[in-house]
Order: sequence, then C-alpha cells, then structure tokens
Amino acid sequence: MFFRIHLLLALLLLASCQPESEVKDEAVIEKKTAAWTRTDWPLARGGGGLSGTVGDAIISEPELAWSFSTEGPILGEAIVSGNAVIFGNDLGILHVLDNRTGELIWKKEYEDAIEAAPAVHGSTLFIGCQDSFLYALDLATGEEKWKVETDDKITAGVNLIPSPNGSEVWVILNGYDGACRALRATDGKQMWIYKTNEYINGTPAIVEGSKVVFGGCDRVLYSLDVATGKPHETIQTDAEIVSTVATSGTFVAWGNYGNEVLAADVETGKRIWRYTDRRFPFMSAPAINATAVFIGSRDKKLHAISRADGSPIWQFKTGGRVESSPLLFNDAVLCASTDGRLYALGLEKGDEIWRLDLGEGMVAAPSFANGTIYLGGEDGTLFAIREKE
Repeated sequence: MFFRIHLLLALLLLASCQPESEVKDEAVIEKKTAAWTRTDWPLARGGGGLSGTVGDAIISEPELAWSFSTEGPILGEAIVSGNAVIFGNDLGILHVLDNRTGELIWKKEYEDAIEAAPAVHGSTLFIGCQDSFLYALDLATGEEKWKVETDDKITAGVNLIPSPNGSEVWVILNGYDGACRALRATDGKQMWIYKTNEYINGTPAIVEGSKVVFGGCDRVLYSLDVATGKPHETIQTDAEIVSTVATSGTFVAWGNYGNEVLAADVETGKRIWRYTDRRFPFMSAPAINATAVFIGSRDKKLHAISRADGSPIWQFKTGGRVESSPLLFNDAVLCASTDGRLYALGLEKGDEIWRLDLGEGMVAAPSFANGTIYLGGEDGTLFAIREKE
C-alpha cells in the first residue's frame, strides 16, 4: 500500500511539473478546432443574404499563418471552397491557393482587373471581370466551361440560387451596364434580364429564396422576383447606392454616397430608418445581427447602429478610411482599415479586443473558414490569420 501511494504521488507530481502553457495551448487549440462551424465561404459576404455573419466566436490570439504576394492590389473578397482559397487582383490575375499552406495551385490571367469576389458551386468557379465577361471555370484546373459577355465591366460578385422548379441552379449577376441577369449555372443561358437606369456596383442579395435585392447608382433599391426578374418593390432614395446591401429576413440595410445608412423592409417596400453622422460616404457593405447594423465609413470609423430604430450605439475610430466591409462573429466584429490594421471589437461597446498590424492598407472585405481569416491588401498580399499556437 505504501508503495502504491508513493507511486500515485509521483505520477501526480510529474503531471503537475509539465509546462502549464503547453497543456493549456493544446486544450485551447483542440477546443477551437472542434468549435468551428463555418467550414467554407463559397459566396461573397458568407451566403445568399449577404449578412456578413460567420456563426463562430472570434479568434482570441491572432497570428499570421502565411501570406502570399501578388503584383497588384487585392480589392475583392477571397472565397474558400474545400482546400482552396480563391481571389483576383487588380492586374486581372485569378489565384487559387492551398488554404492550409498558401501554396499556389493554379492561376489564370485576364485582360482587365478583377475586383469582384468569386463564387463556387460544386466543381464550378464563377468570376466576373472588368473585361465585361462572367467566366465559369473548372475549380480544379481553371479550364473554361463557358463565358457570358455583358455590355460593361463587372465589379460585383455573383449570387447562386435554385431555379424556381428546383431542377437547376441559377447565377444572379449584376453589371456596370445597369442590368441584373439570371443565368443557368451549367451553360450560362440567360433566363431573364432586368435593366435599371444606371450602374450597379453591388452583389445581389437573395431574400427568403424568392427575391433578388440590390441598389444602384440610379438611387433606387430594387427587389425583383427570382422566377421572372420583374420588380416586386422599388424604393427611391436620395443618393447613389454604390456598394452591396445586407439582409436579414426581409430587413435590408445599405450605405450610400450621400453620407447615409438606410434600412427598409423589402416585403412592404417601406423605409424603416435613416442614419447619418458626418459628411463622409459609406462605401462599405453592412453586417447585420439581431440587434445592430455595423458599417464602415470614409470618416475612418466603424459605426454600430441600432437595427430597431437607426440610433447610434457606438463608433470606433481607426487611423484610415474604413471601406472594407465588416465581418460579424458571435462575440465580436472584425474591421479592416486603410491604416494597415485589422481590428476585433466588442459588439456591445465597440471596445478593442485585439488589433493586428498587417503593414498595408485594406479595402477588401475579410472572409473566414475553418478557423482562418483571409484578407487581401492594397499592395497585393493575401493574408491568412489563425489562432496563435
């Protein structure tokens, strides 16, 4: 008995002598790995409604896992499918990297800039280009499956939705030619087209599976019927809508070039509220949760606005313009700035949780999958940020 007691004490002492940081780190890493519910990011803003929400907790101790340098500014959001992270740059080069290591899988060069976020459905990658074409490519090889020409450049990402009868998938595309199109994903055949009176910069949102919602430079918020492309509701506003909207149910919020953030119900076509602060435009797309709308401005601030009535909740000032669209976690909002820093902020008060200095300005929106934040910079670097090991 004496021997057994001393053996047990020796084992307990040995365990207690292990470095605490190592034991703790392993537990944290295992917990974080098991906790990630967002395993891919195949569309701009995280999904059809463009709400900018992740569904996971924020990384607590960020560090740069890897970076990949290109020769041109990265202005569009990167997307993630399987083991691939996909993005374009301002020199018209589409890159597909291994998202675990940052190694190049393949790249393809076009004749004009790529500012749009890519999109993936199954084995097909869709990318719009400023050469006026939407391309459908084989995700594994980059081989072209089909392309569709529009009448002007494409700066917005596409959205994807099942056809009304559920037999196929449609691609919803906005163009600088002022047209919104529904195309068959398998071959690019046009199913319908709706023409507005001005440019469209923003990615179209899908609301409740039945409406396509977007704003245009003609100062109108559009809600179109998915099946036919005919208007369900239109809302006239006072300034150009130059970025992507965000939706949650039938609630939609957007910024405009007239220094305003607005909210409406797309089912009734009624405005809910109007928010304004200083005389700087809101170029960022919003992110939405149950209580607030988060949006960046050229006034160098991220604004948190009450979803219920449009009243201000808090503002956080950075050292540069906030044109990047925020990313919303369960416990924090992520904000990138042209000051070269990435900020994680508390939802309730906007208190700074952490900041990461990446060394180059950022206007692209961040994306997130499998515990990794992906973000492109104006000097042409794609950054992959993970939990510190």
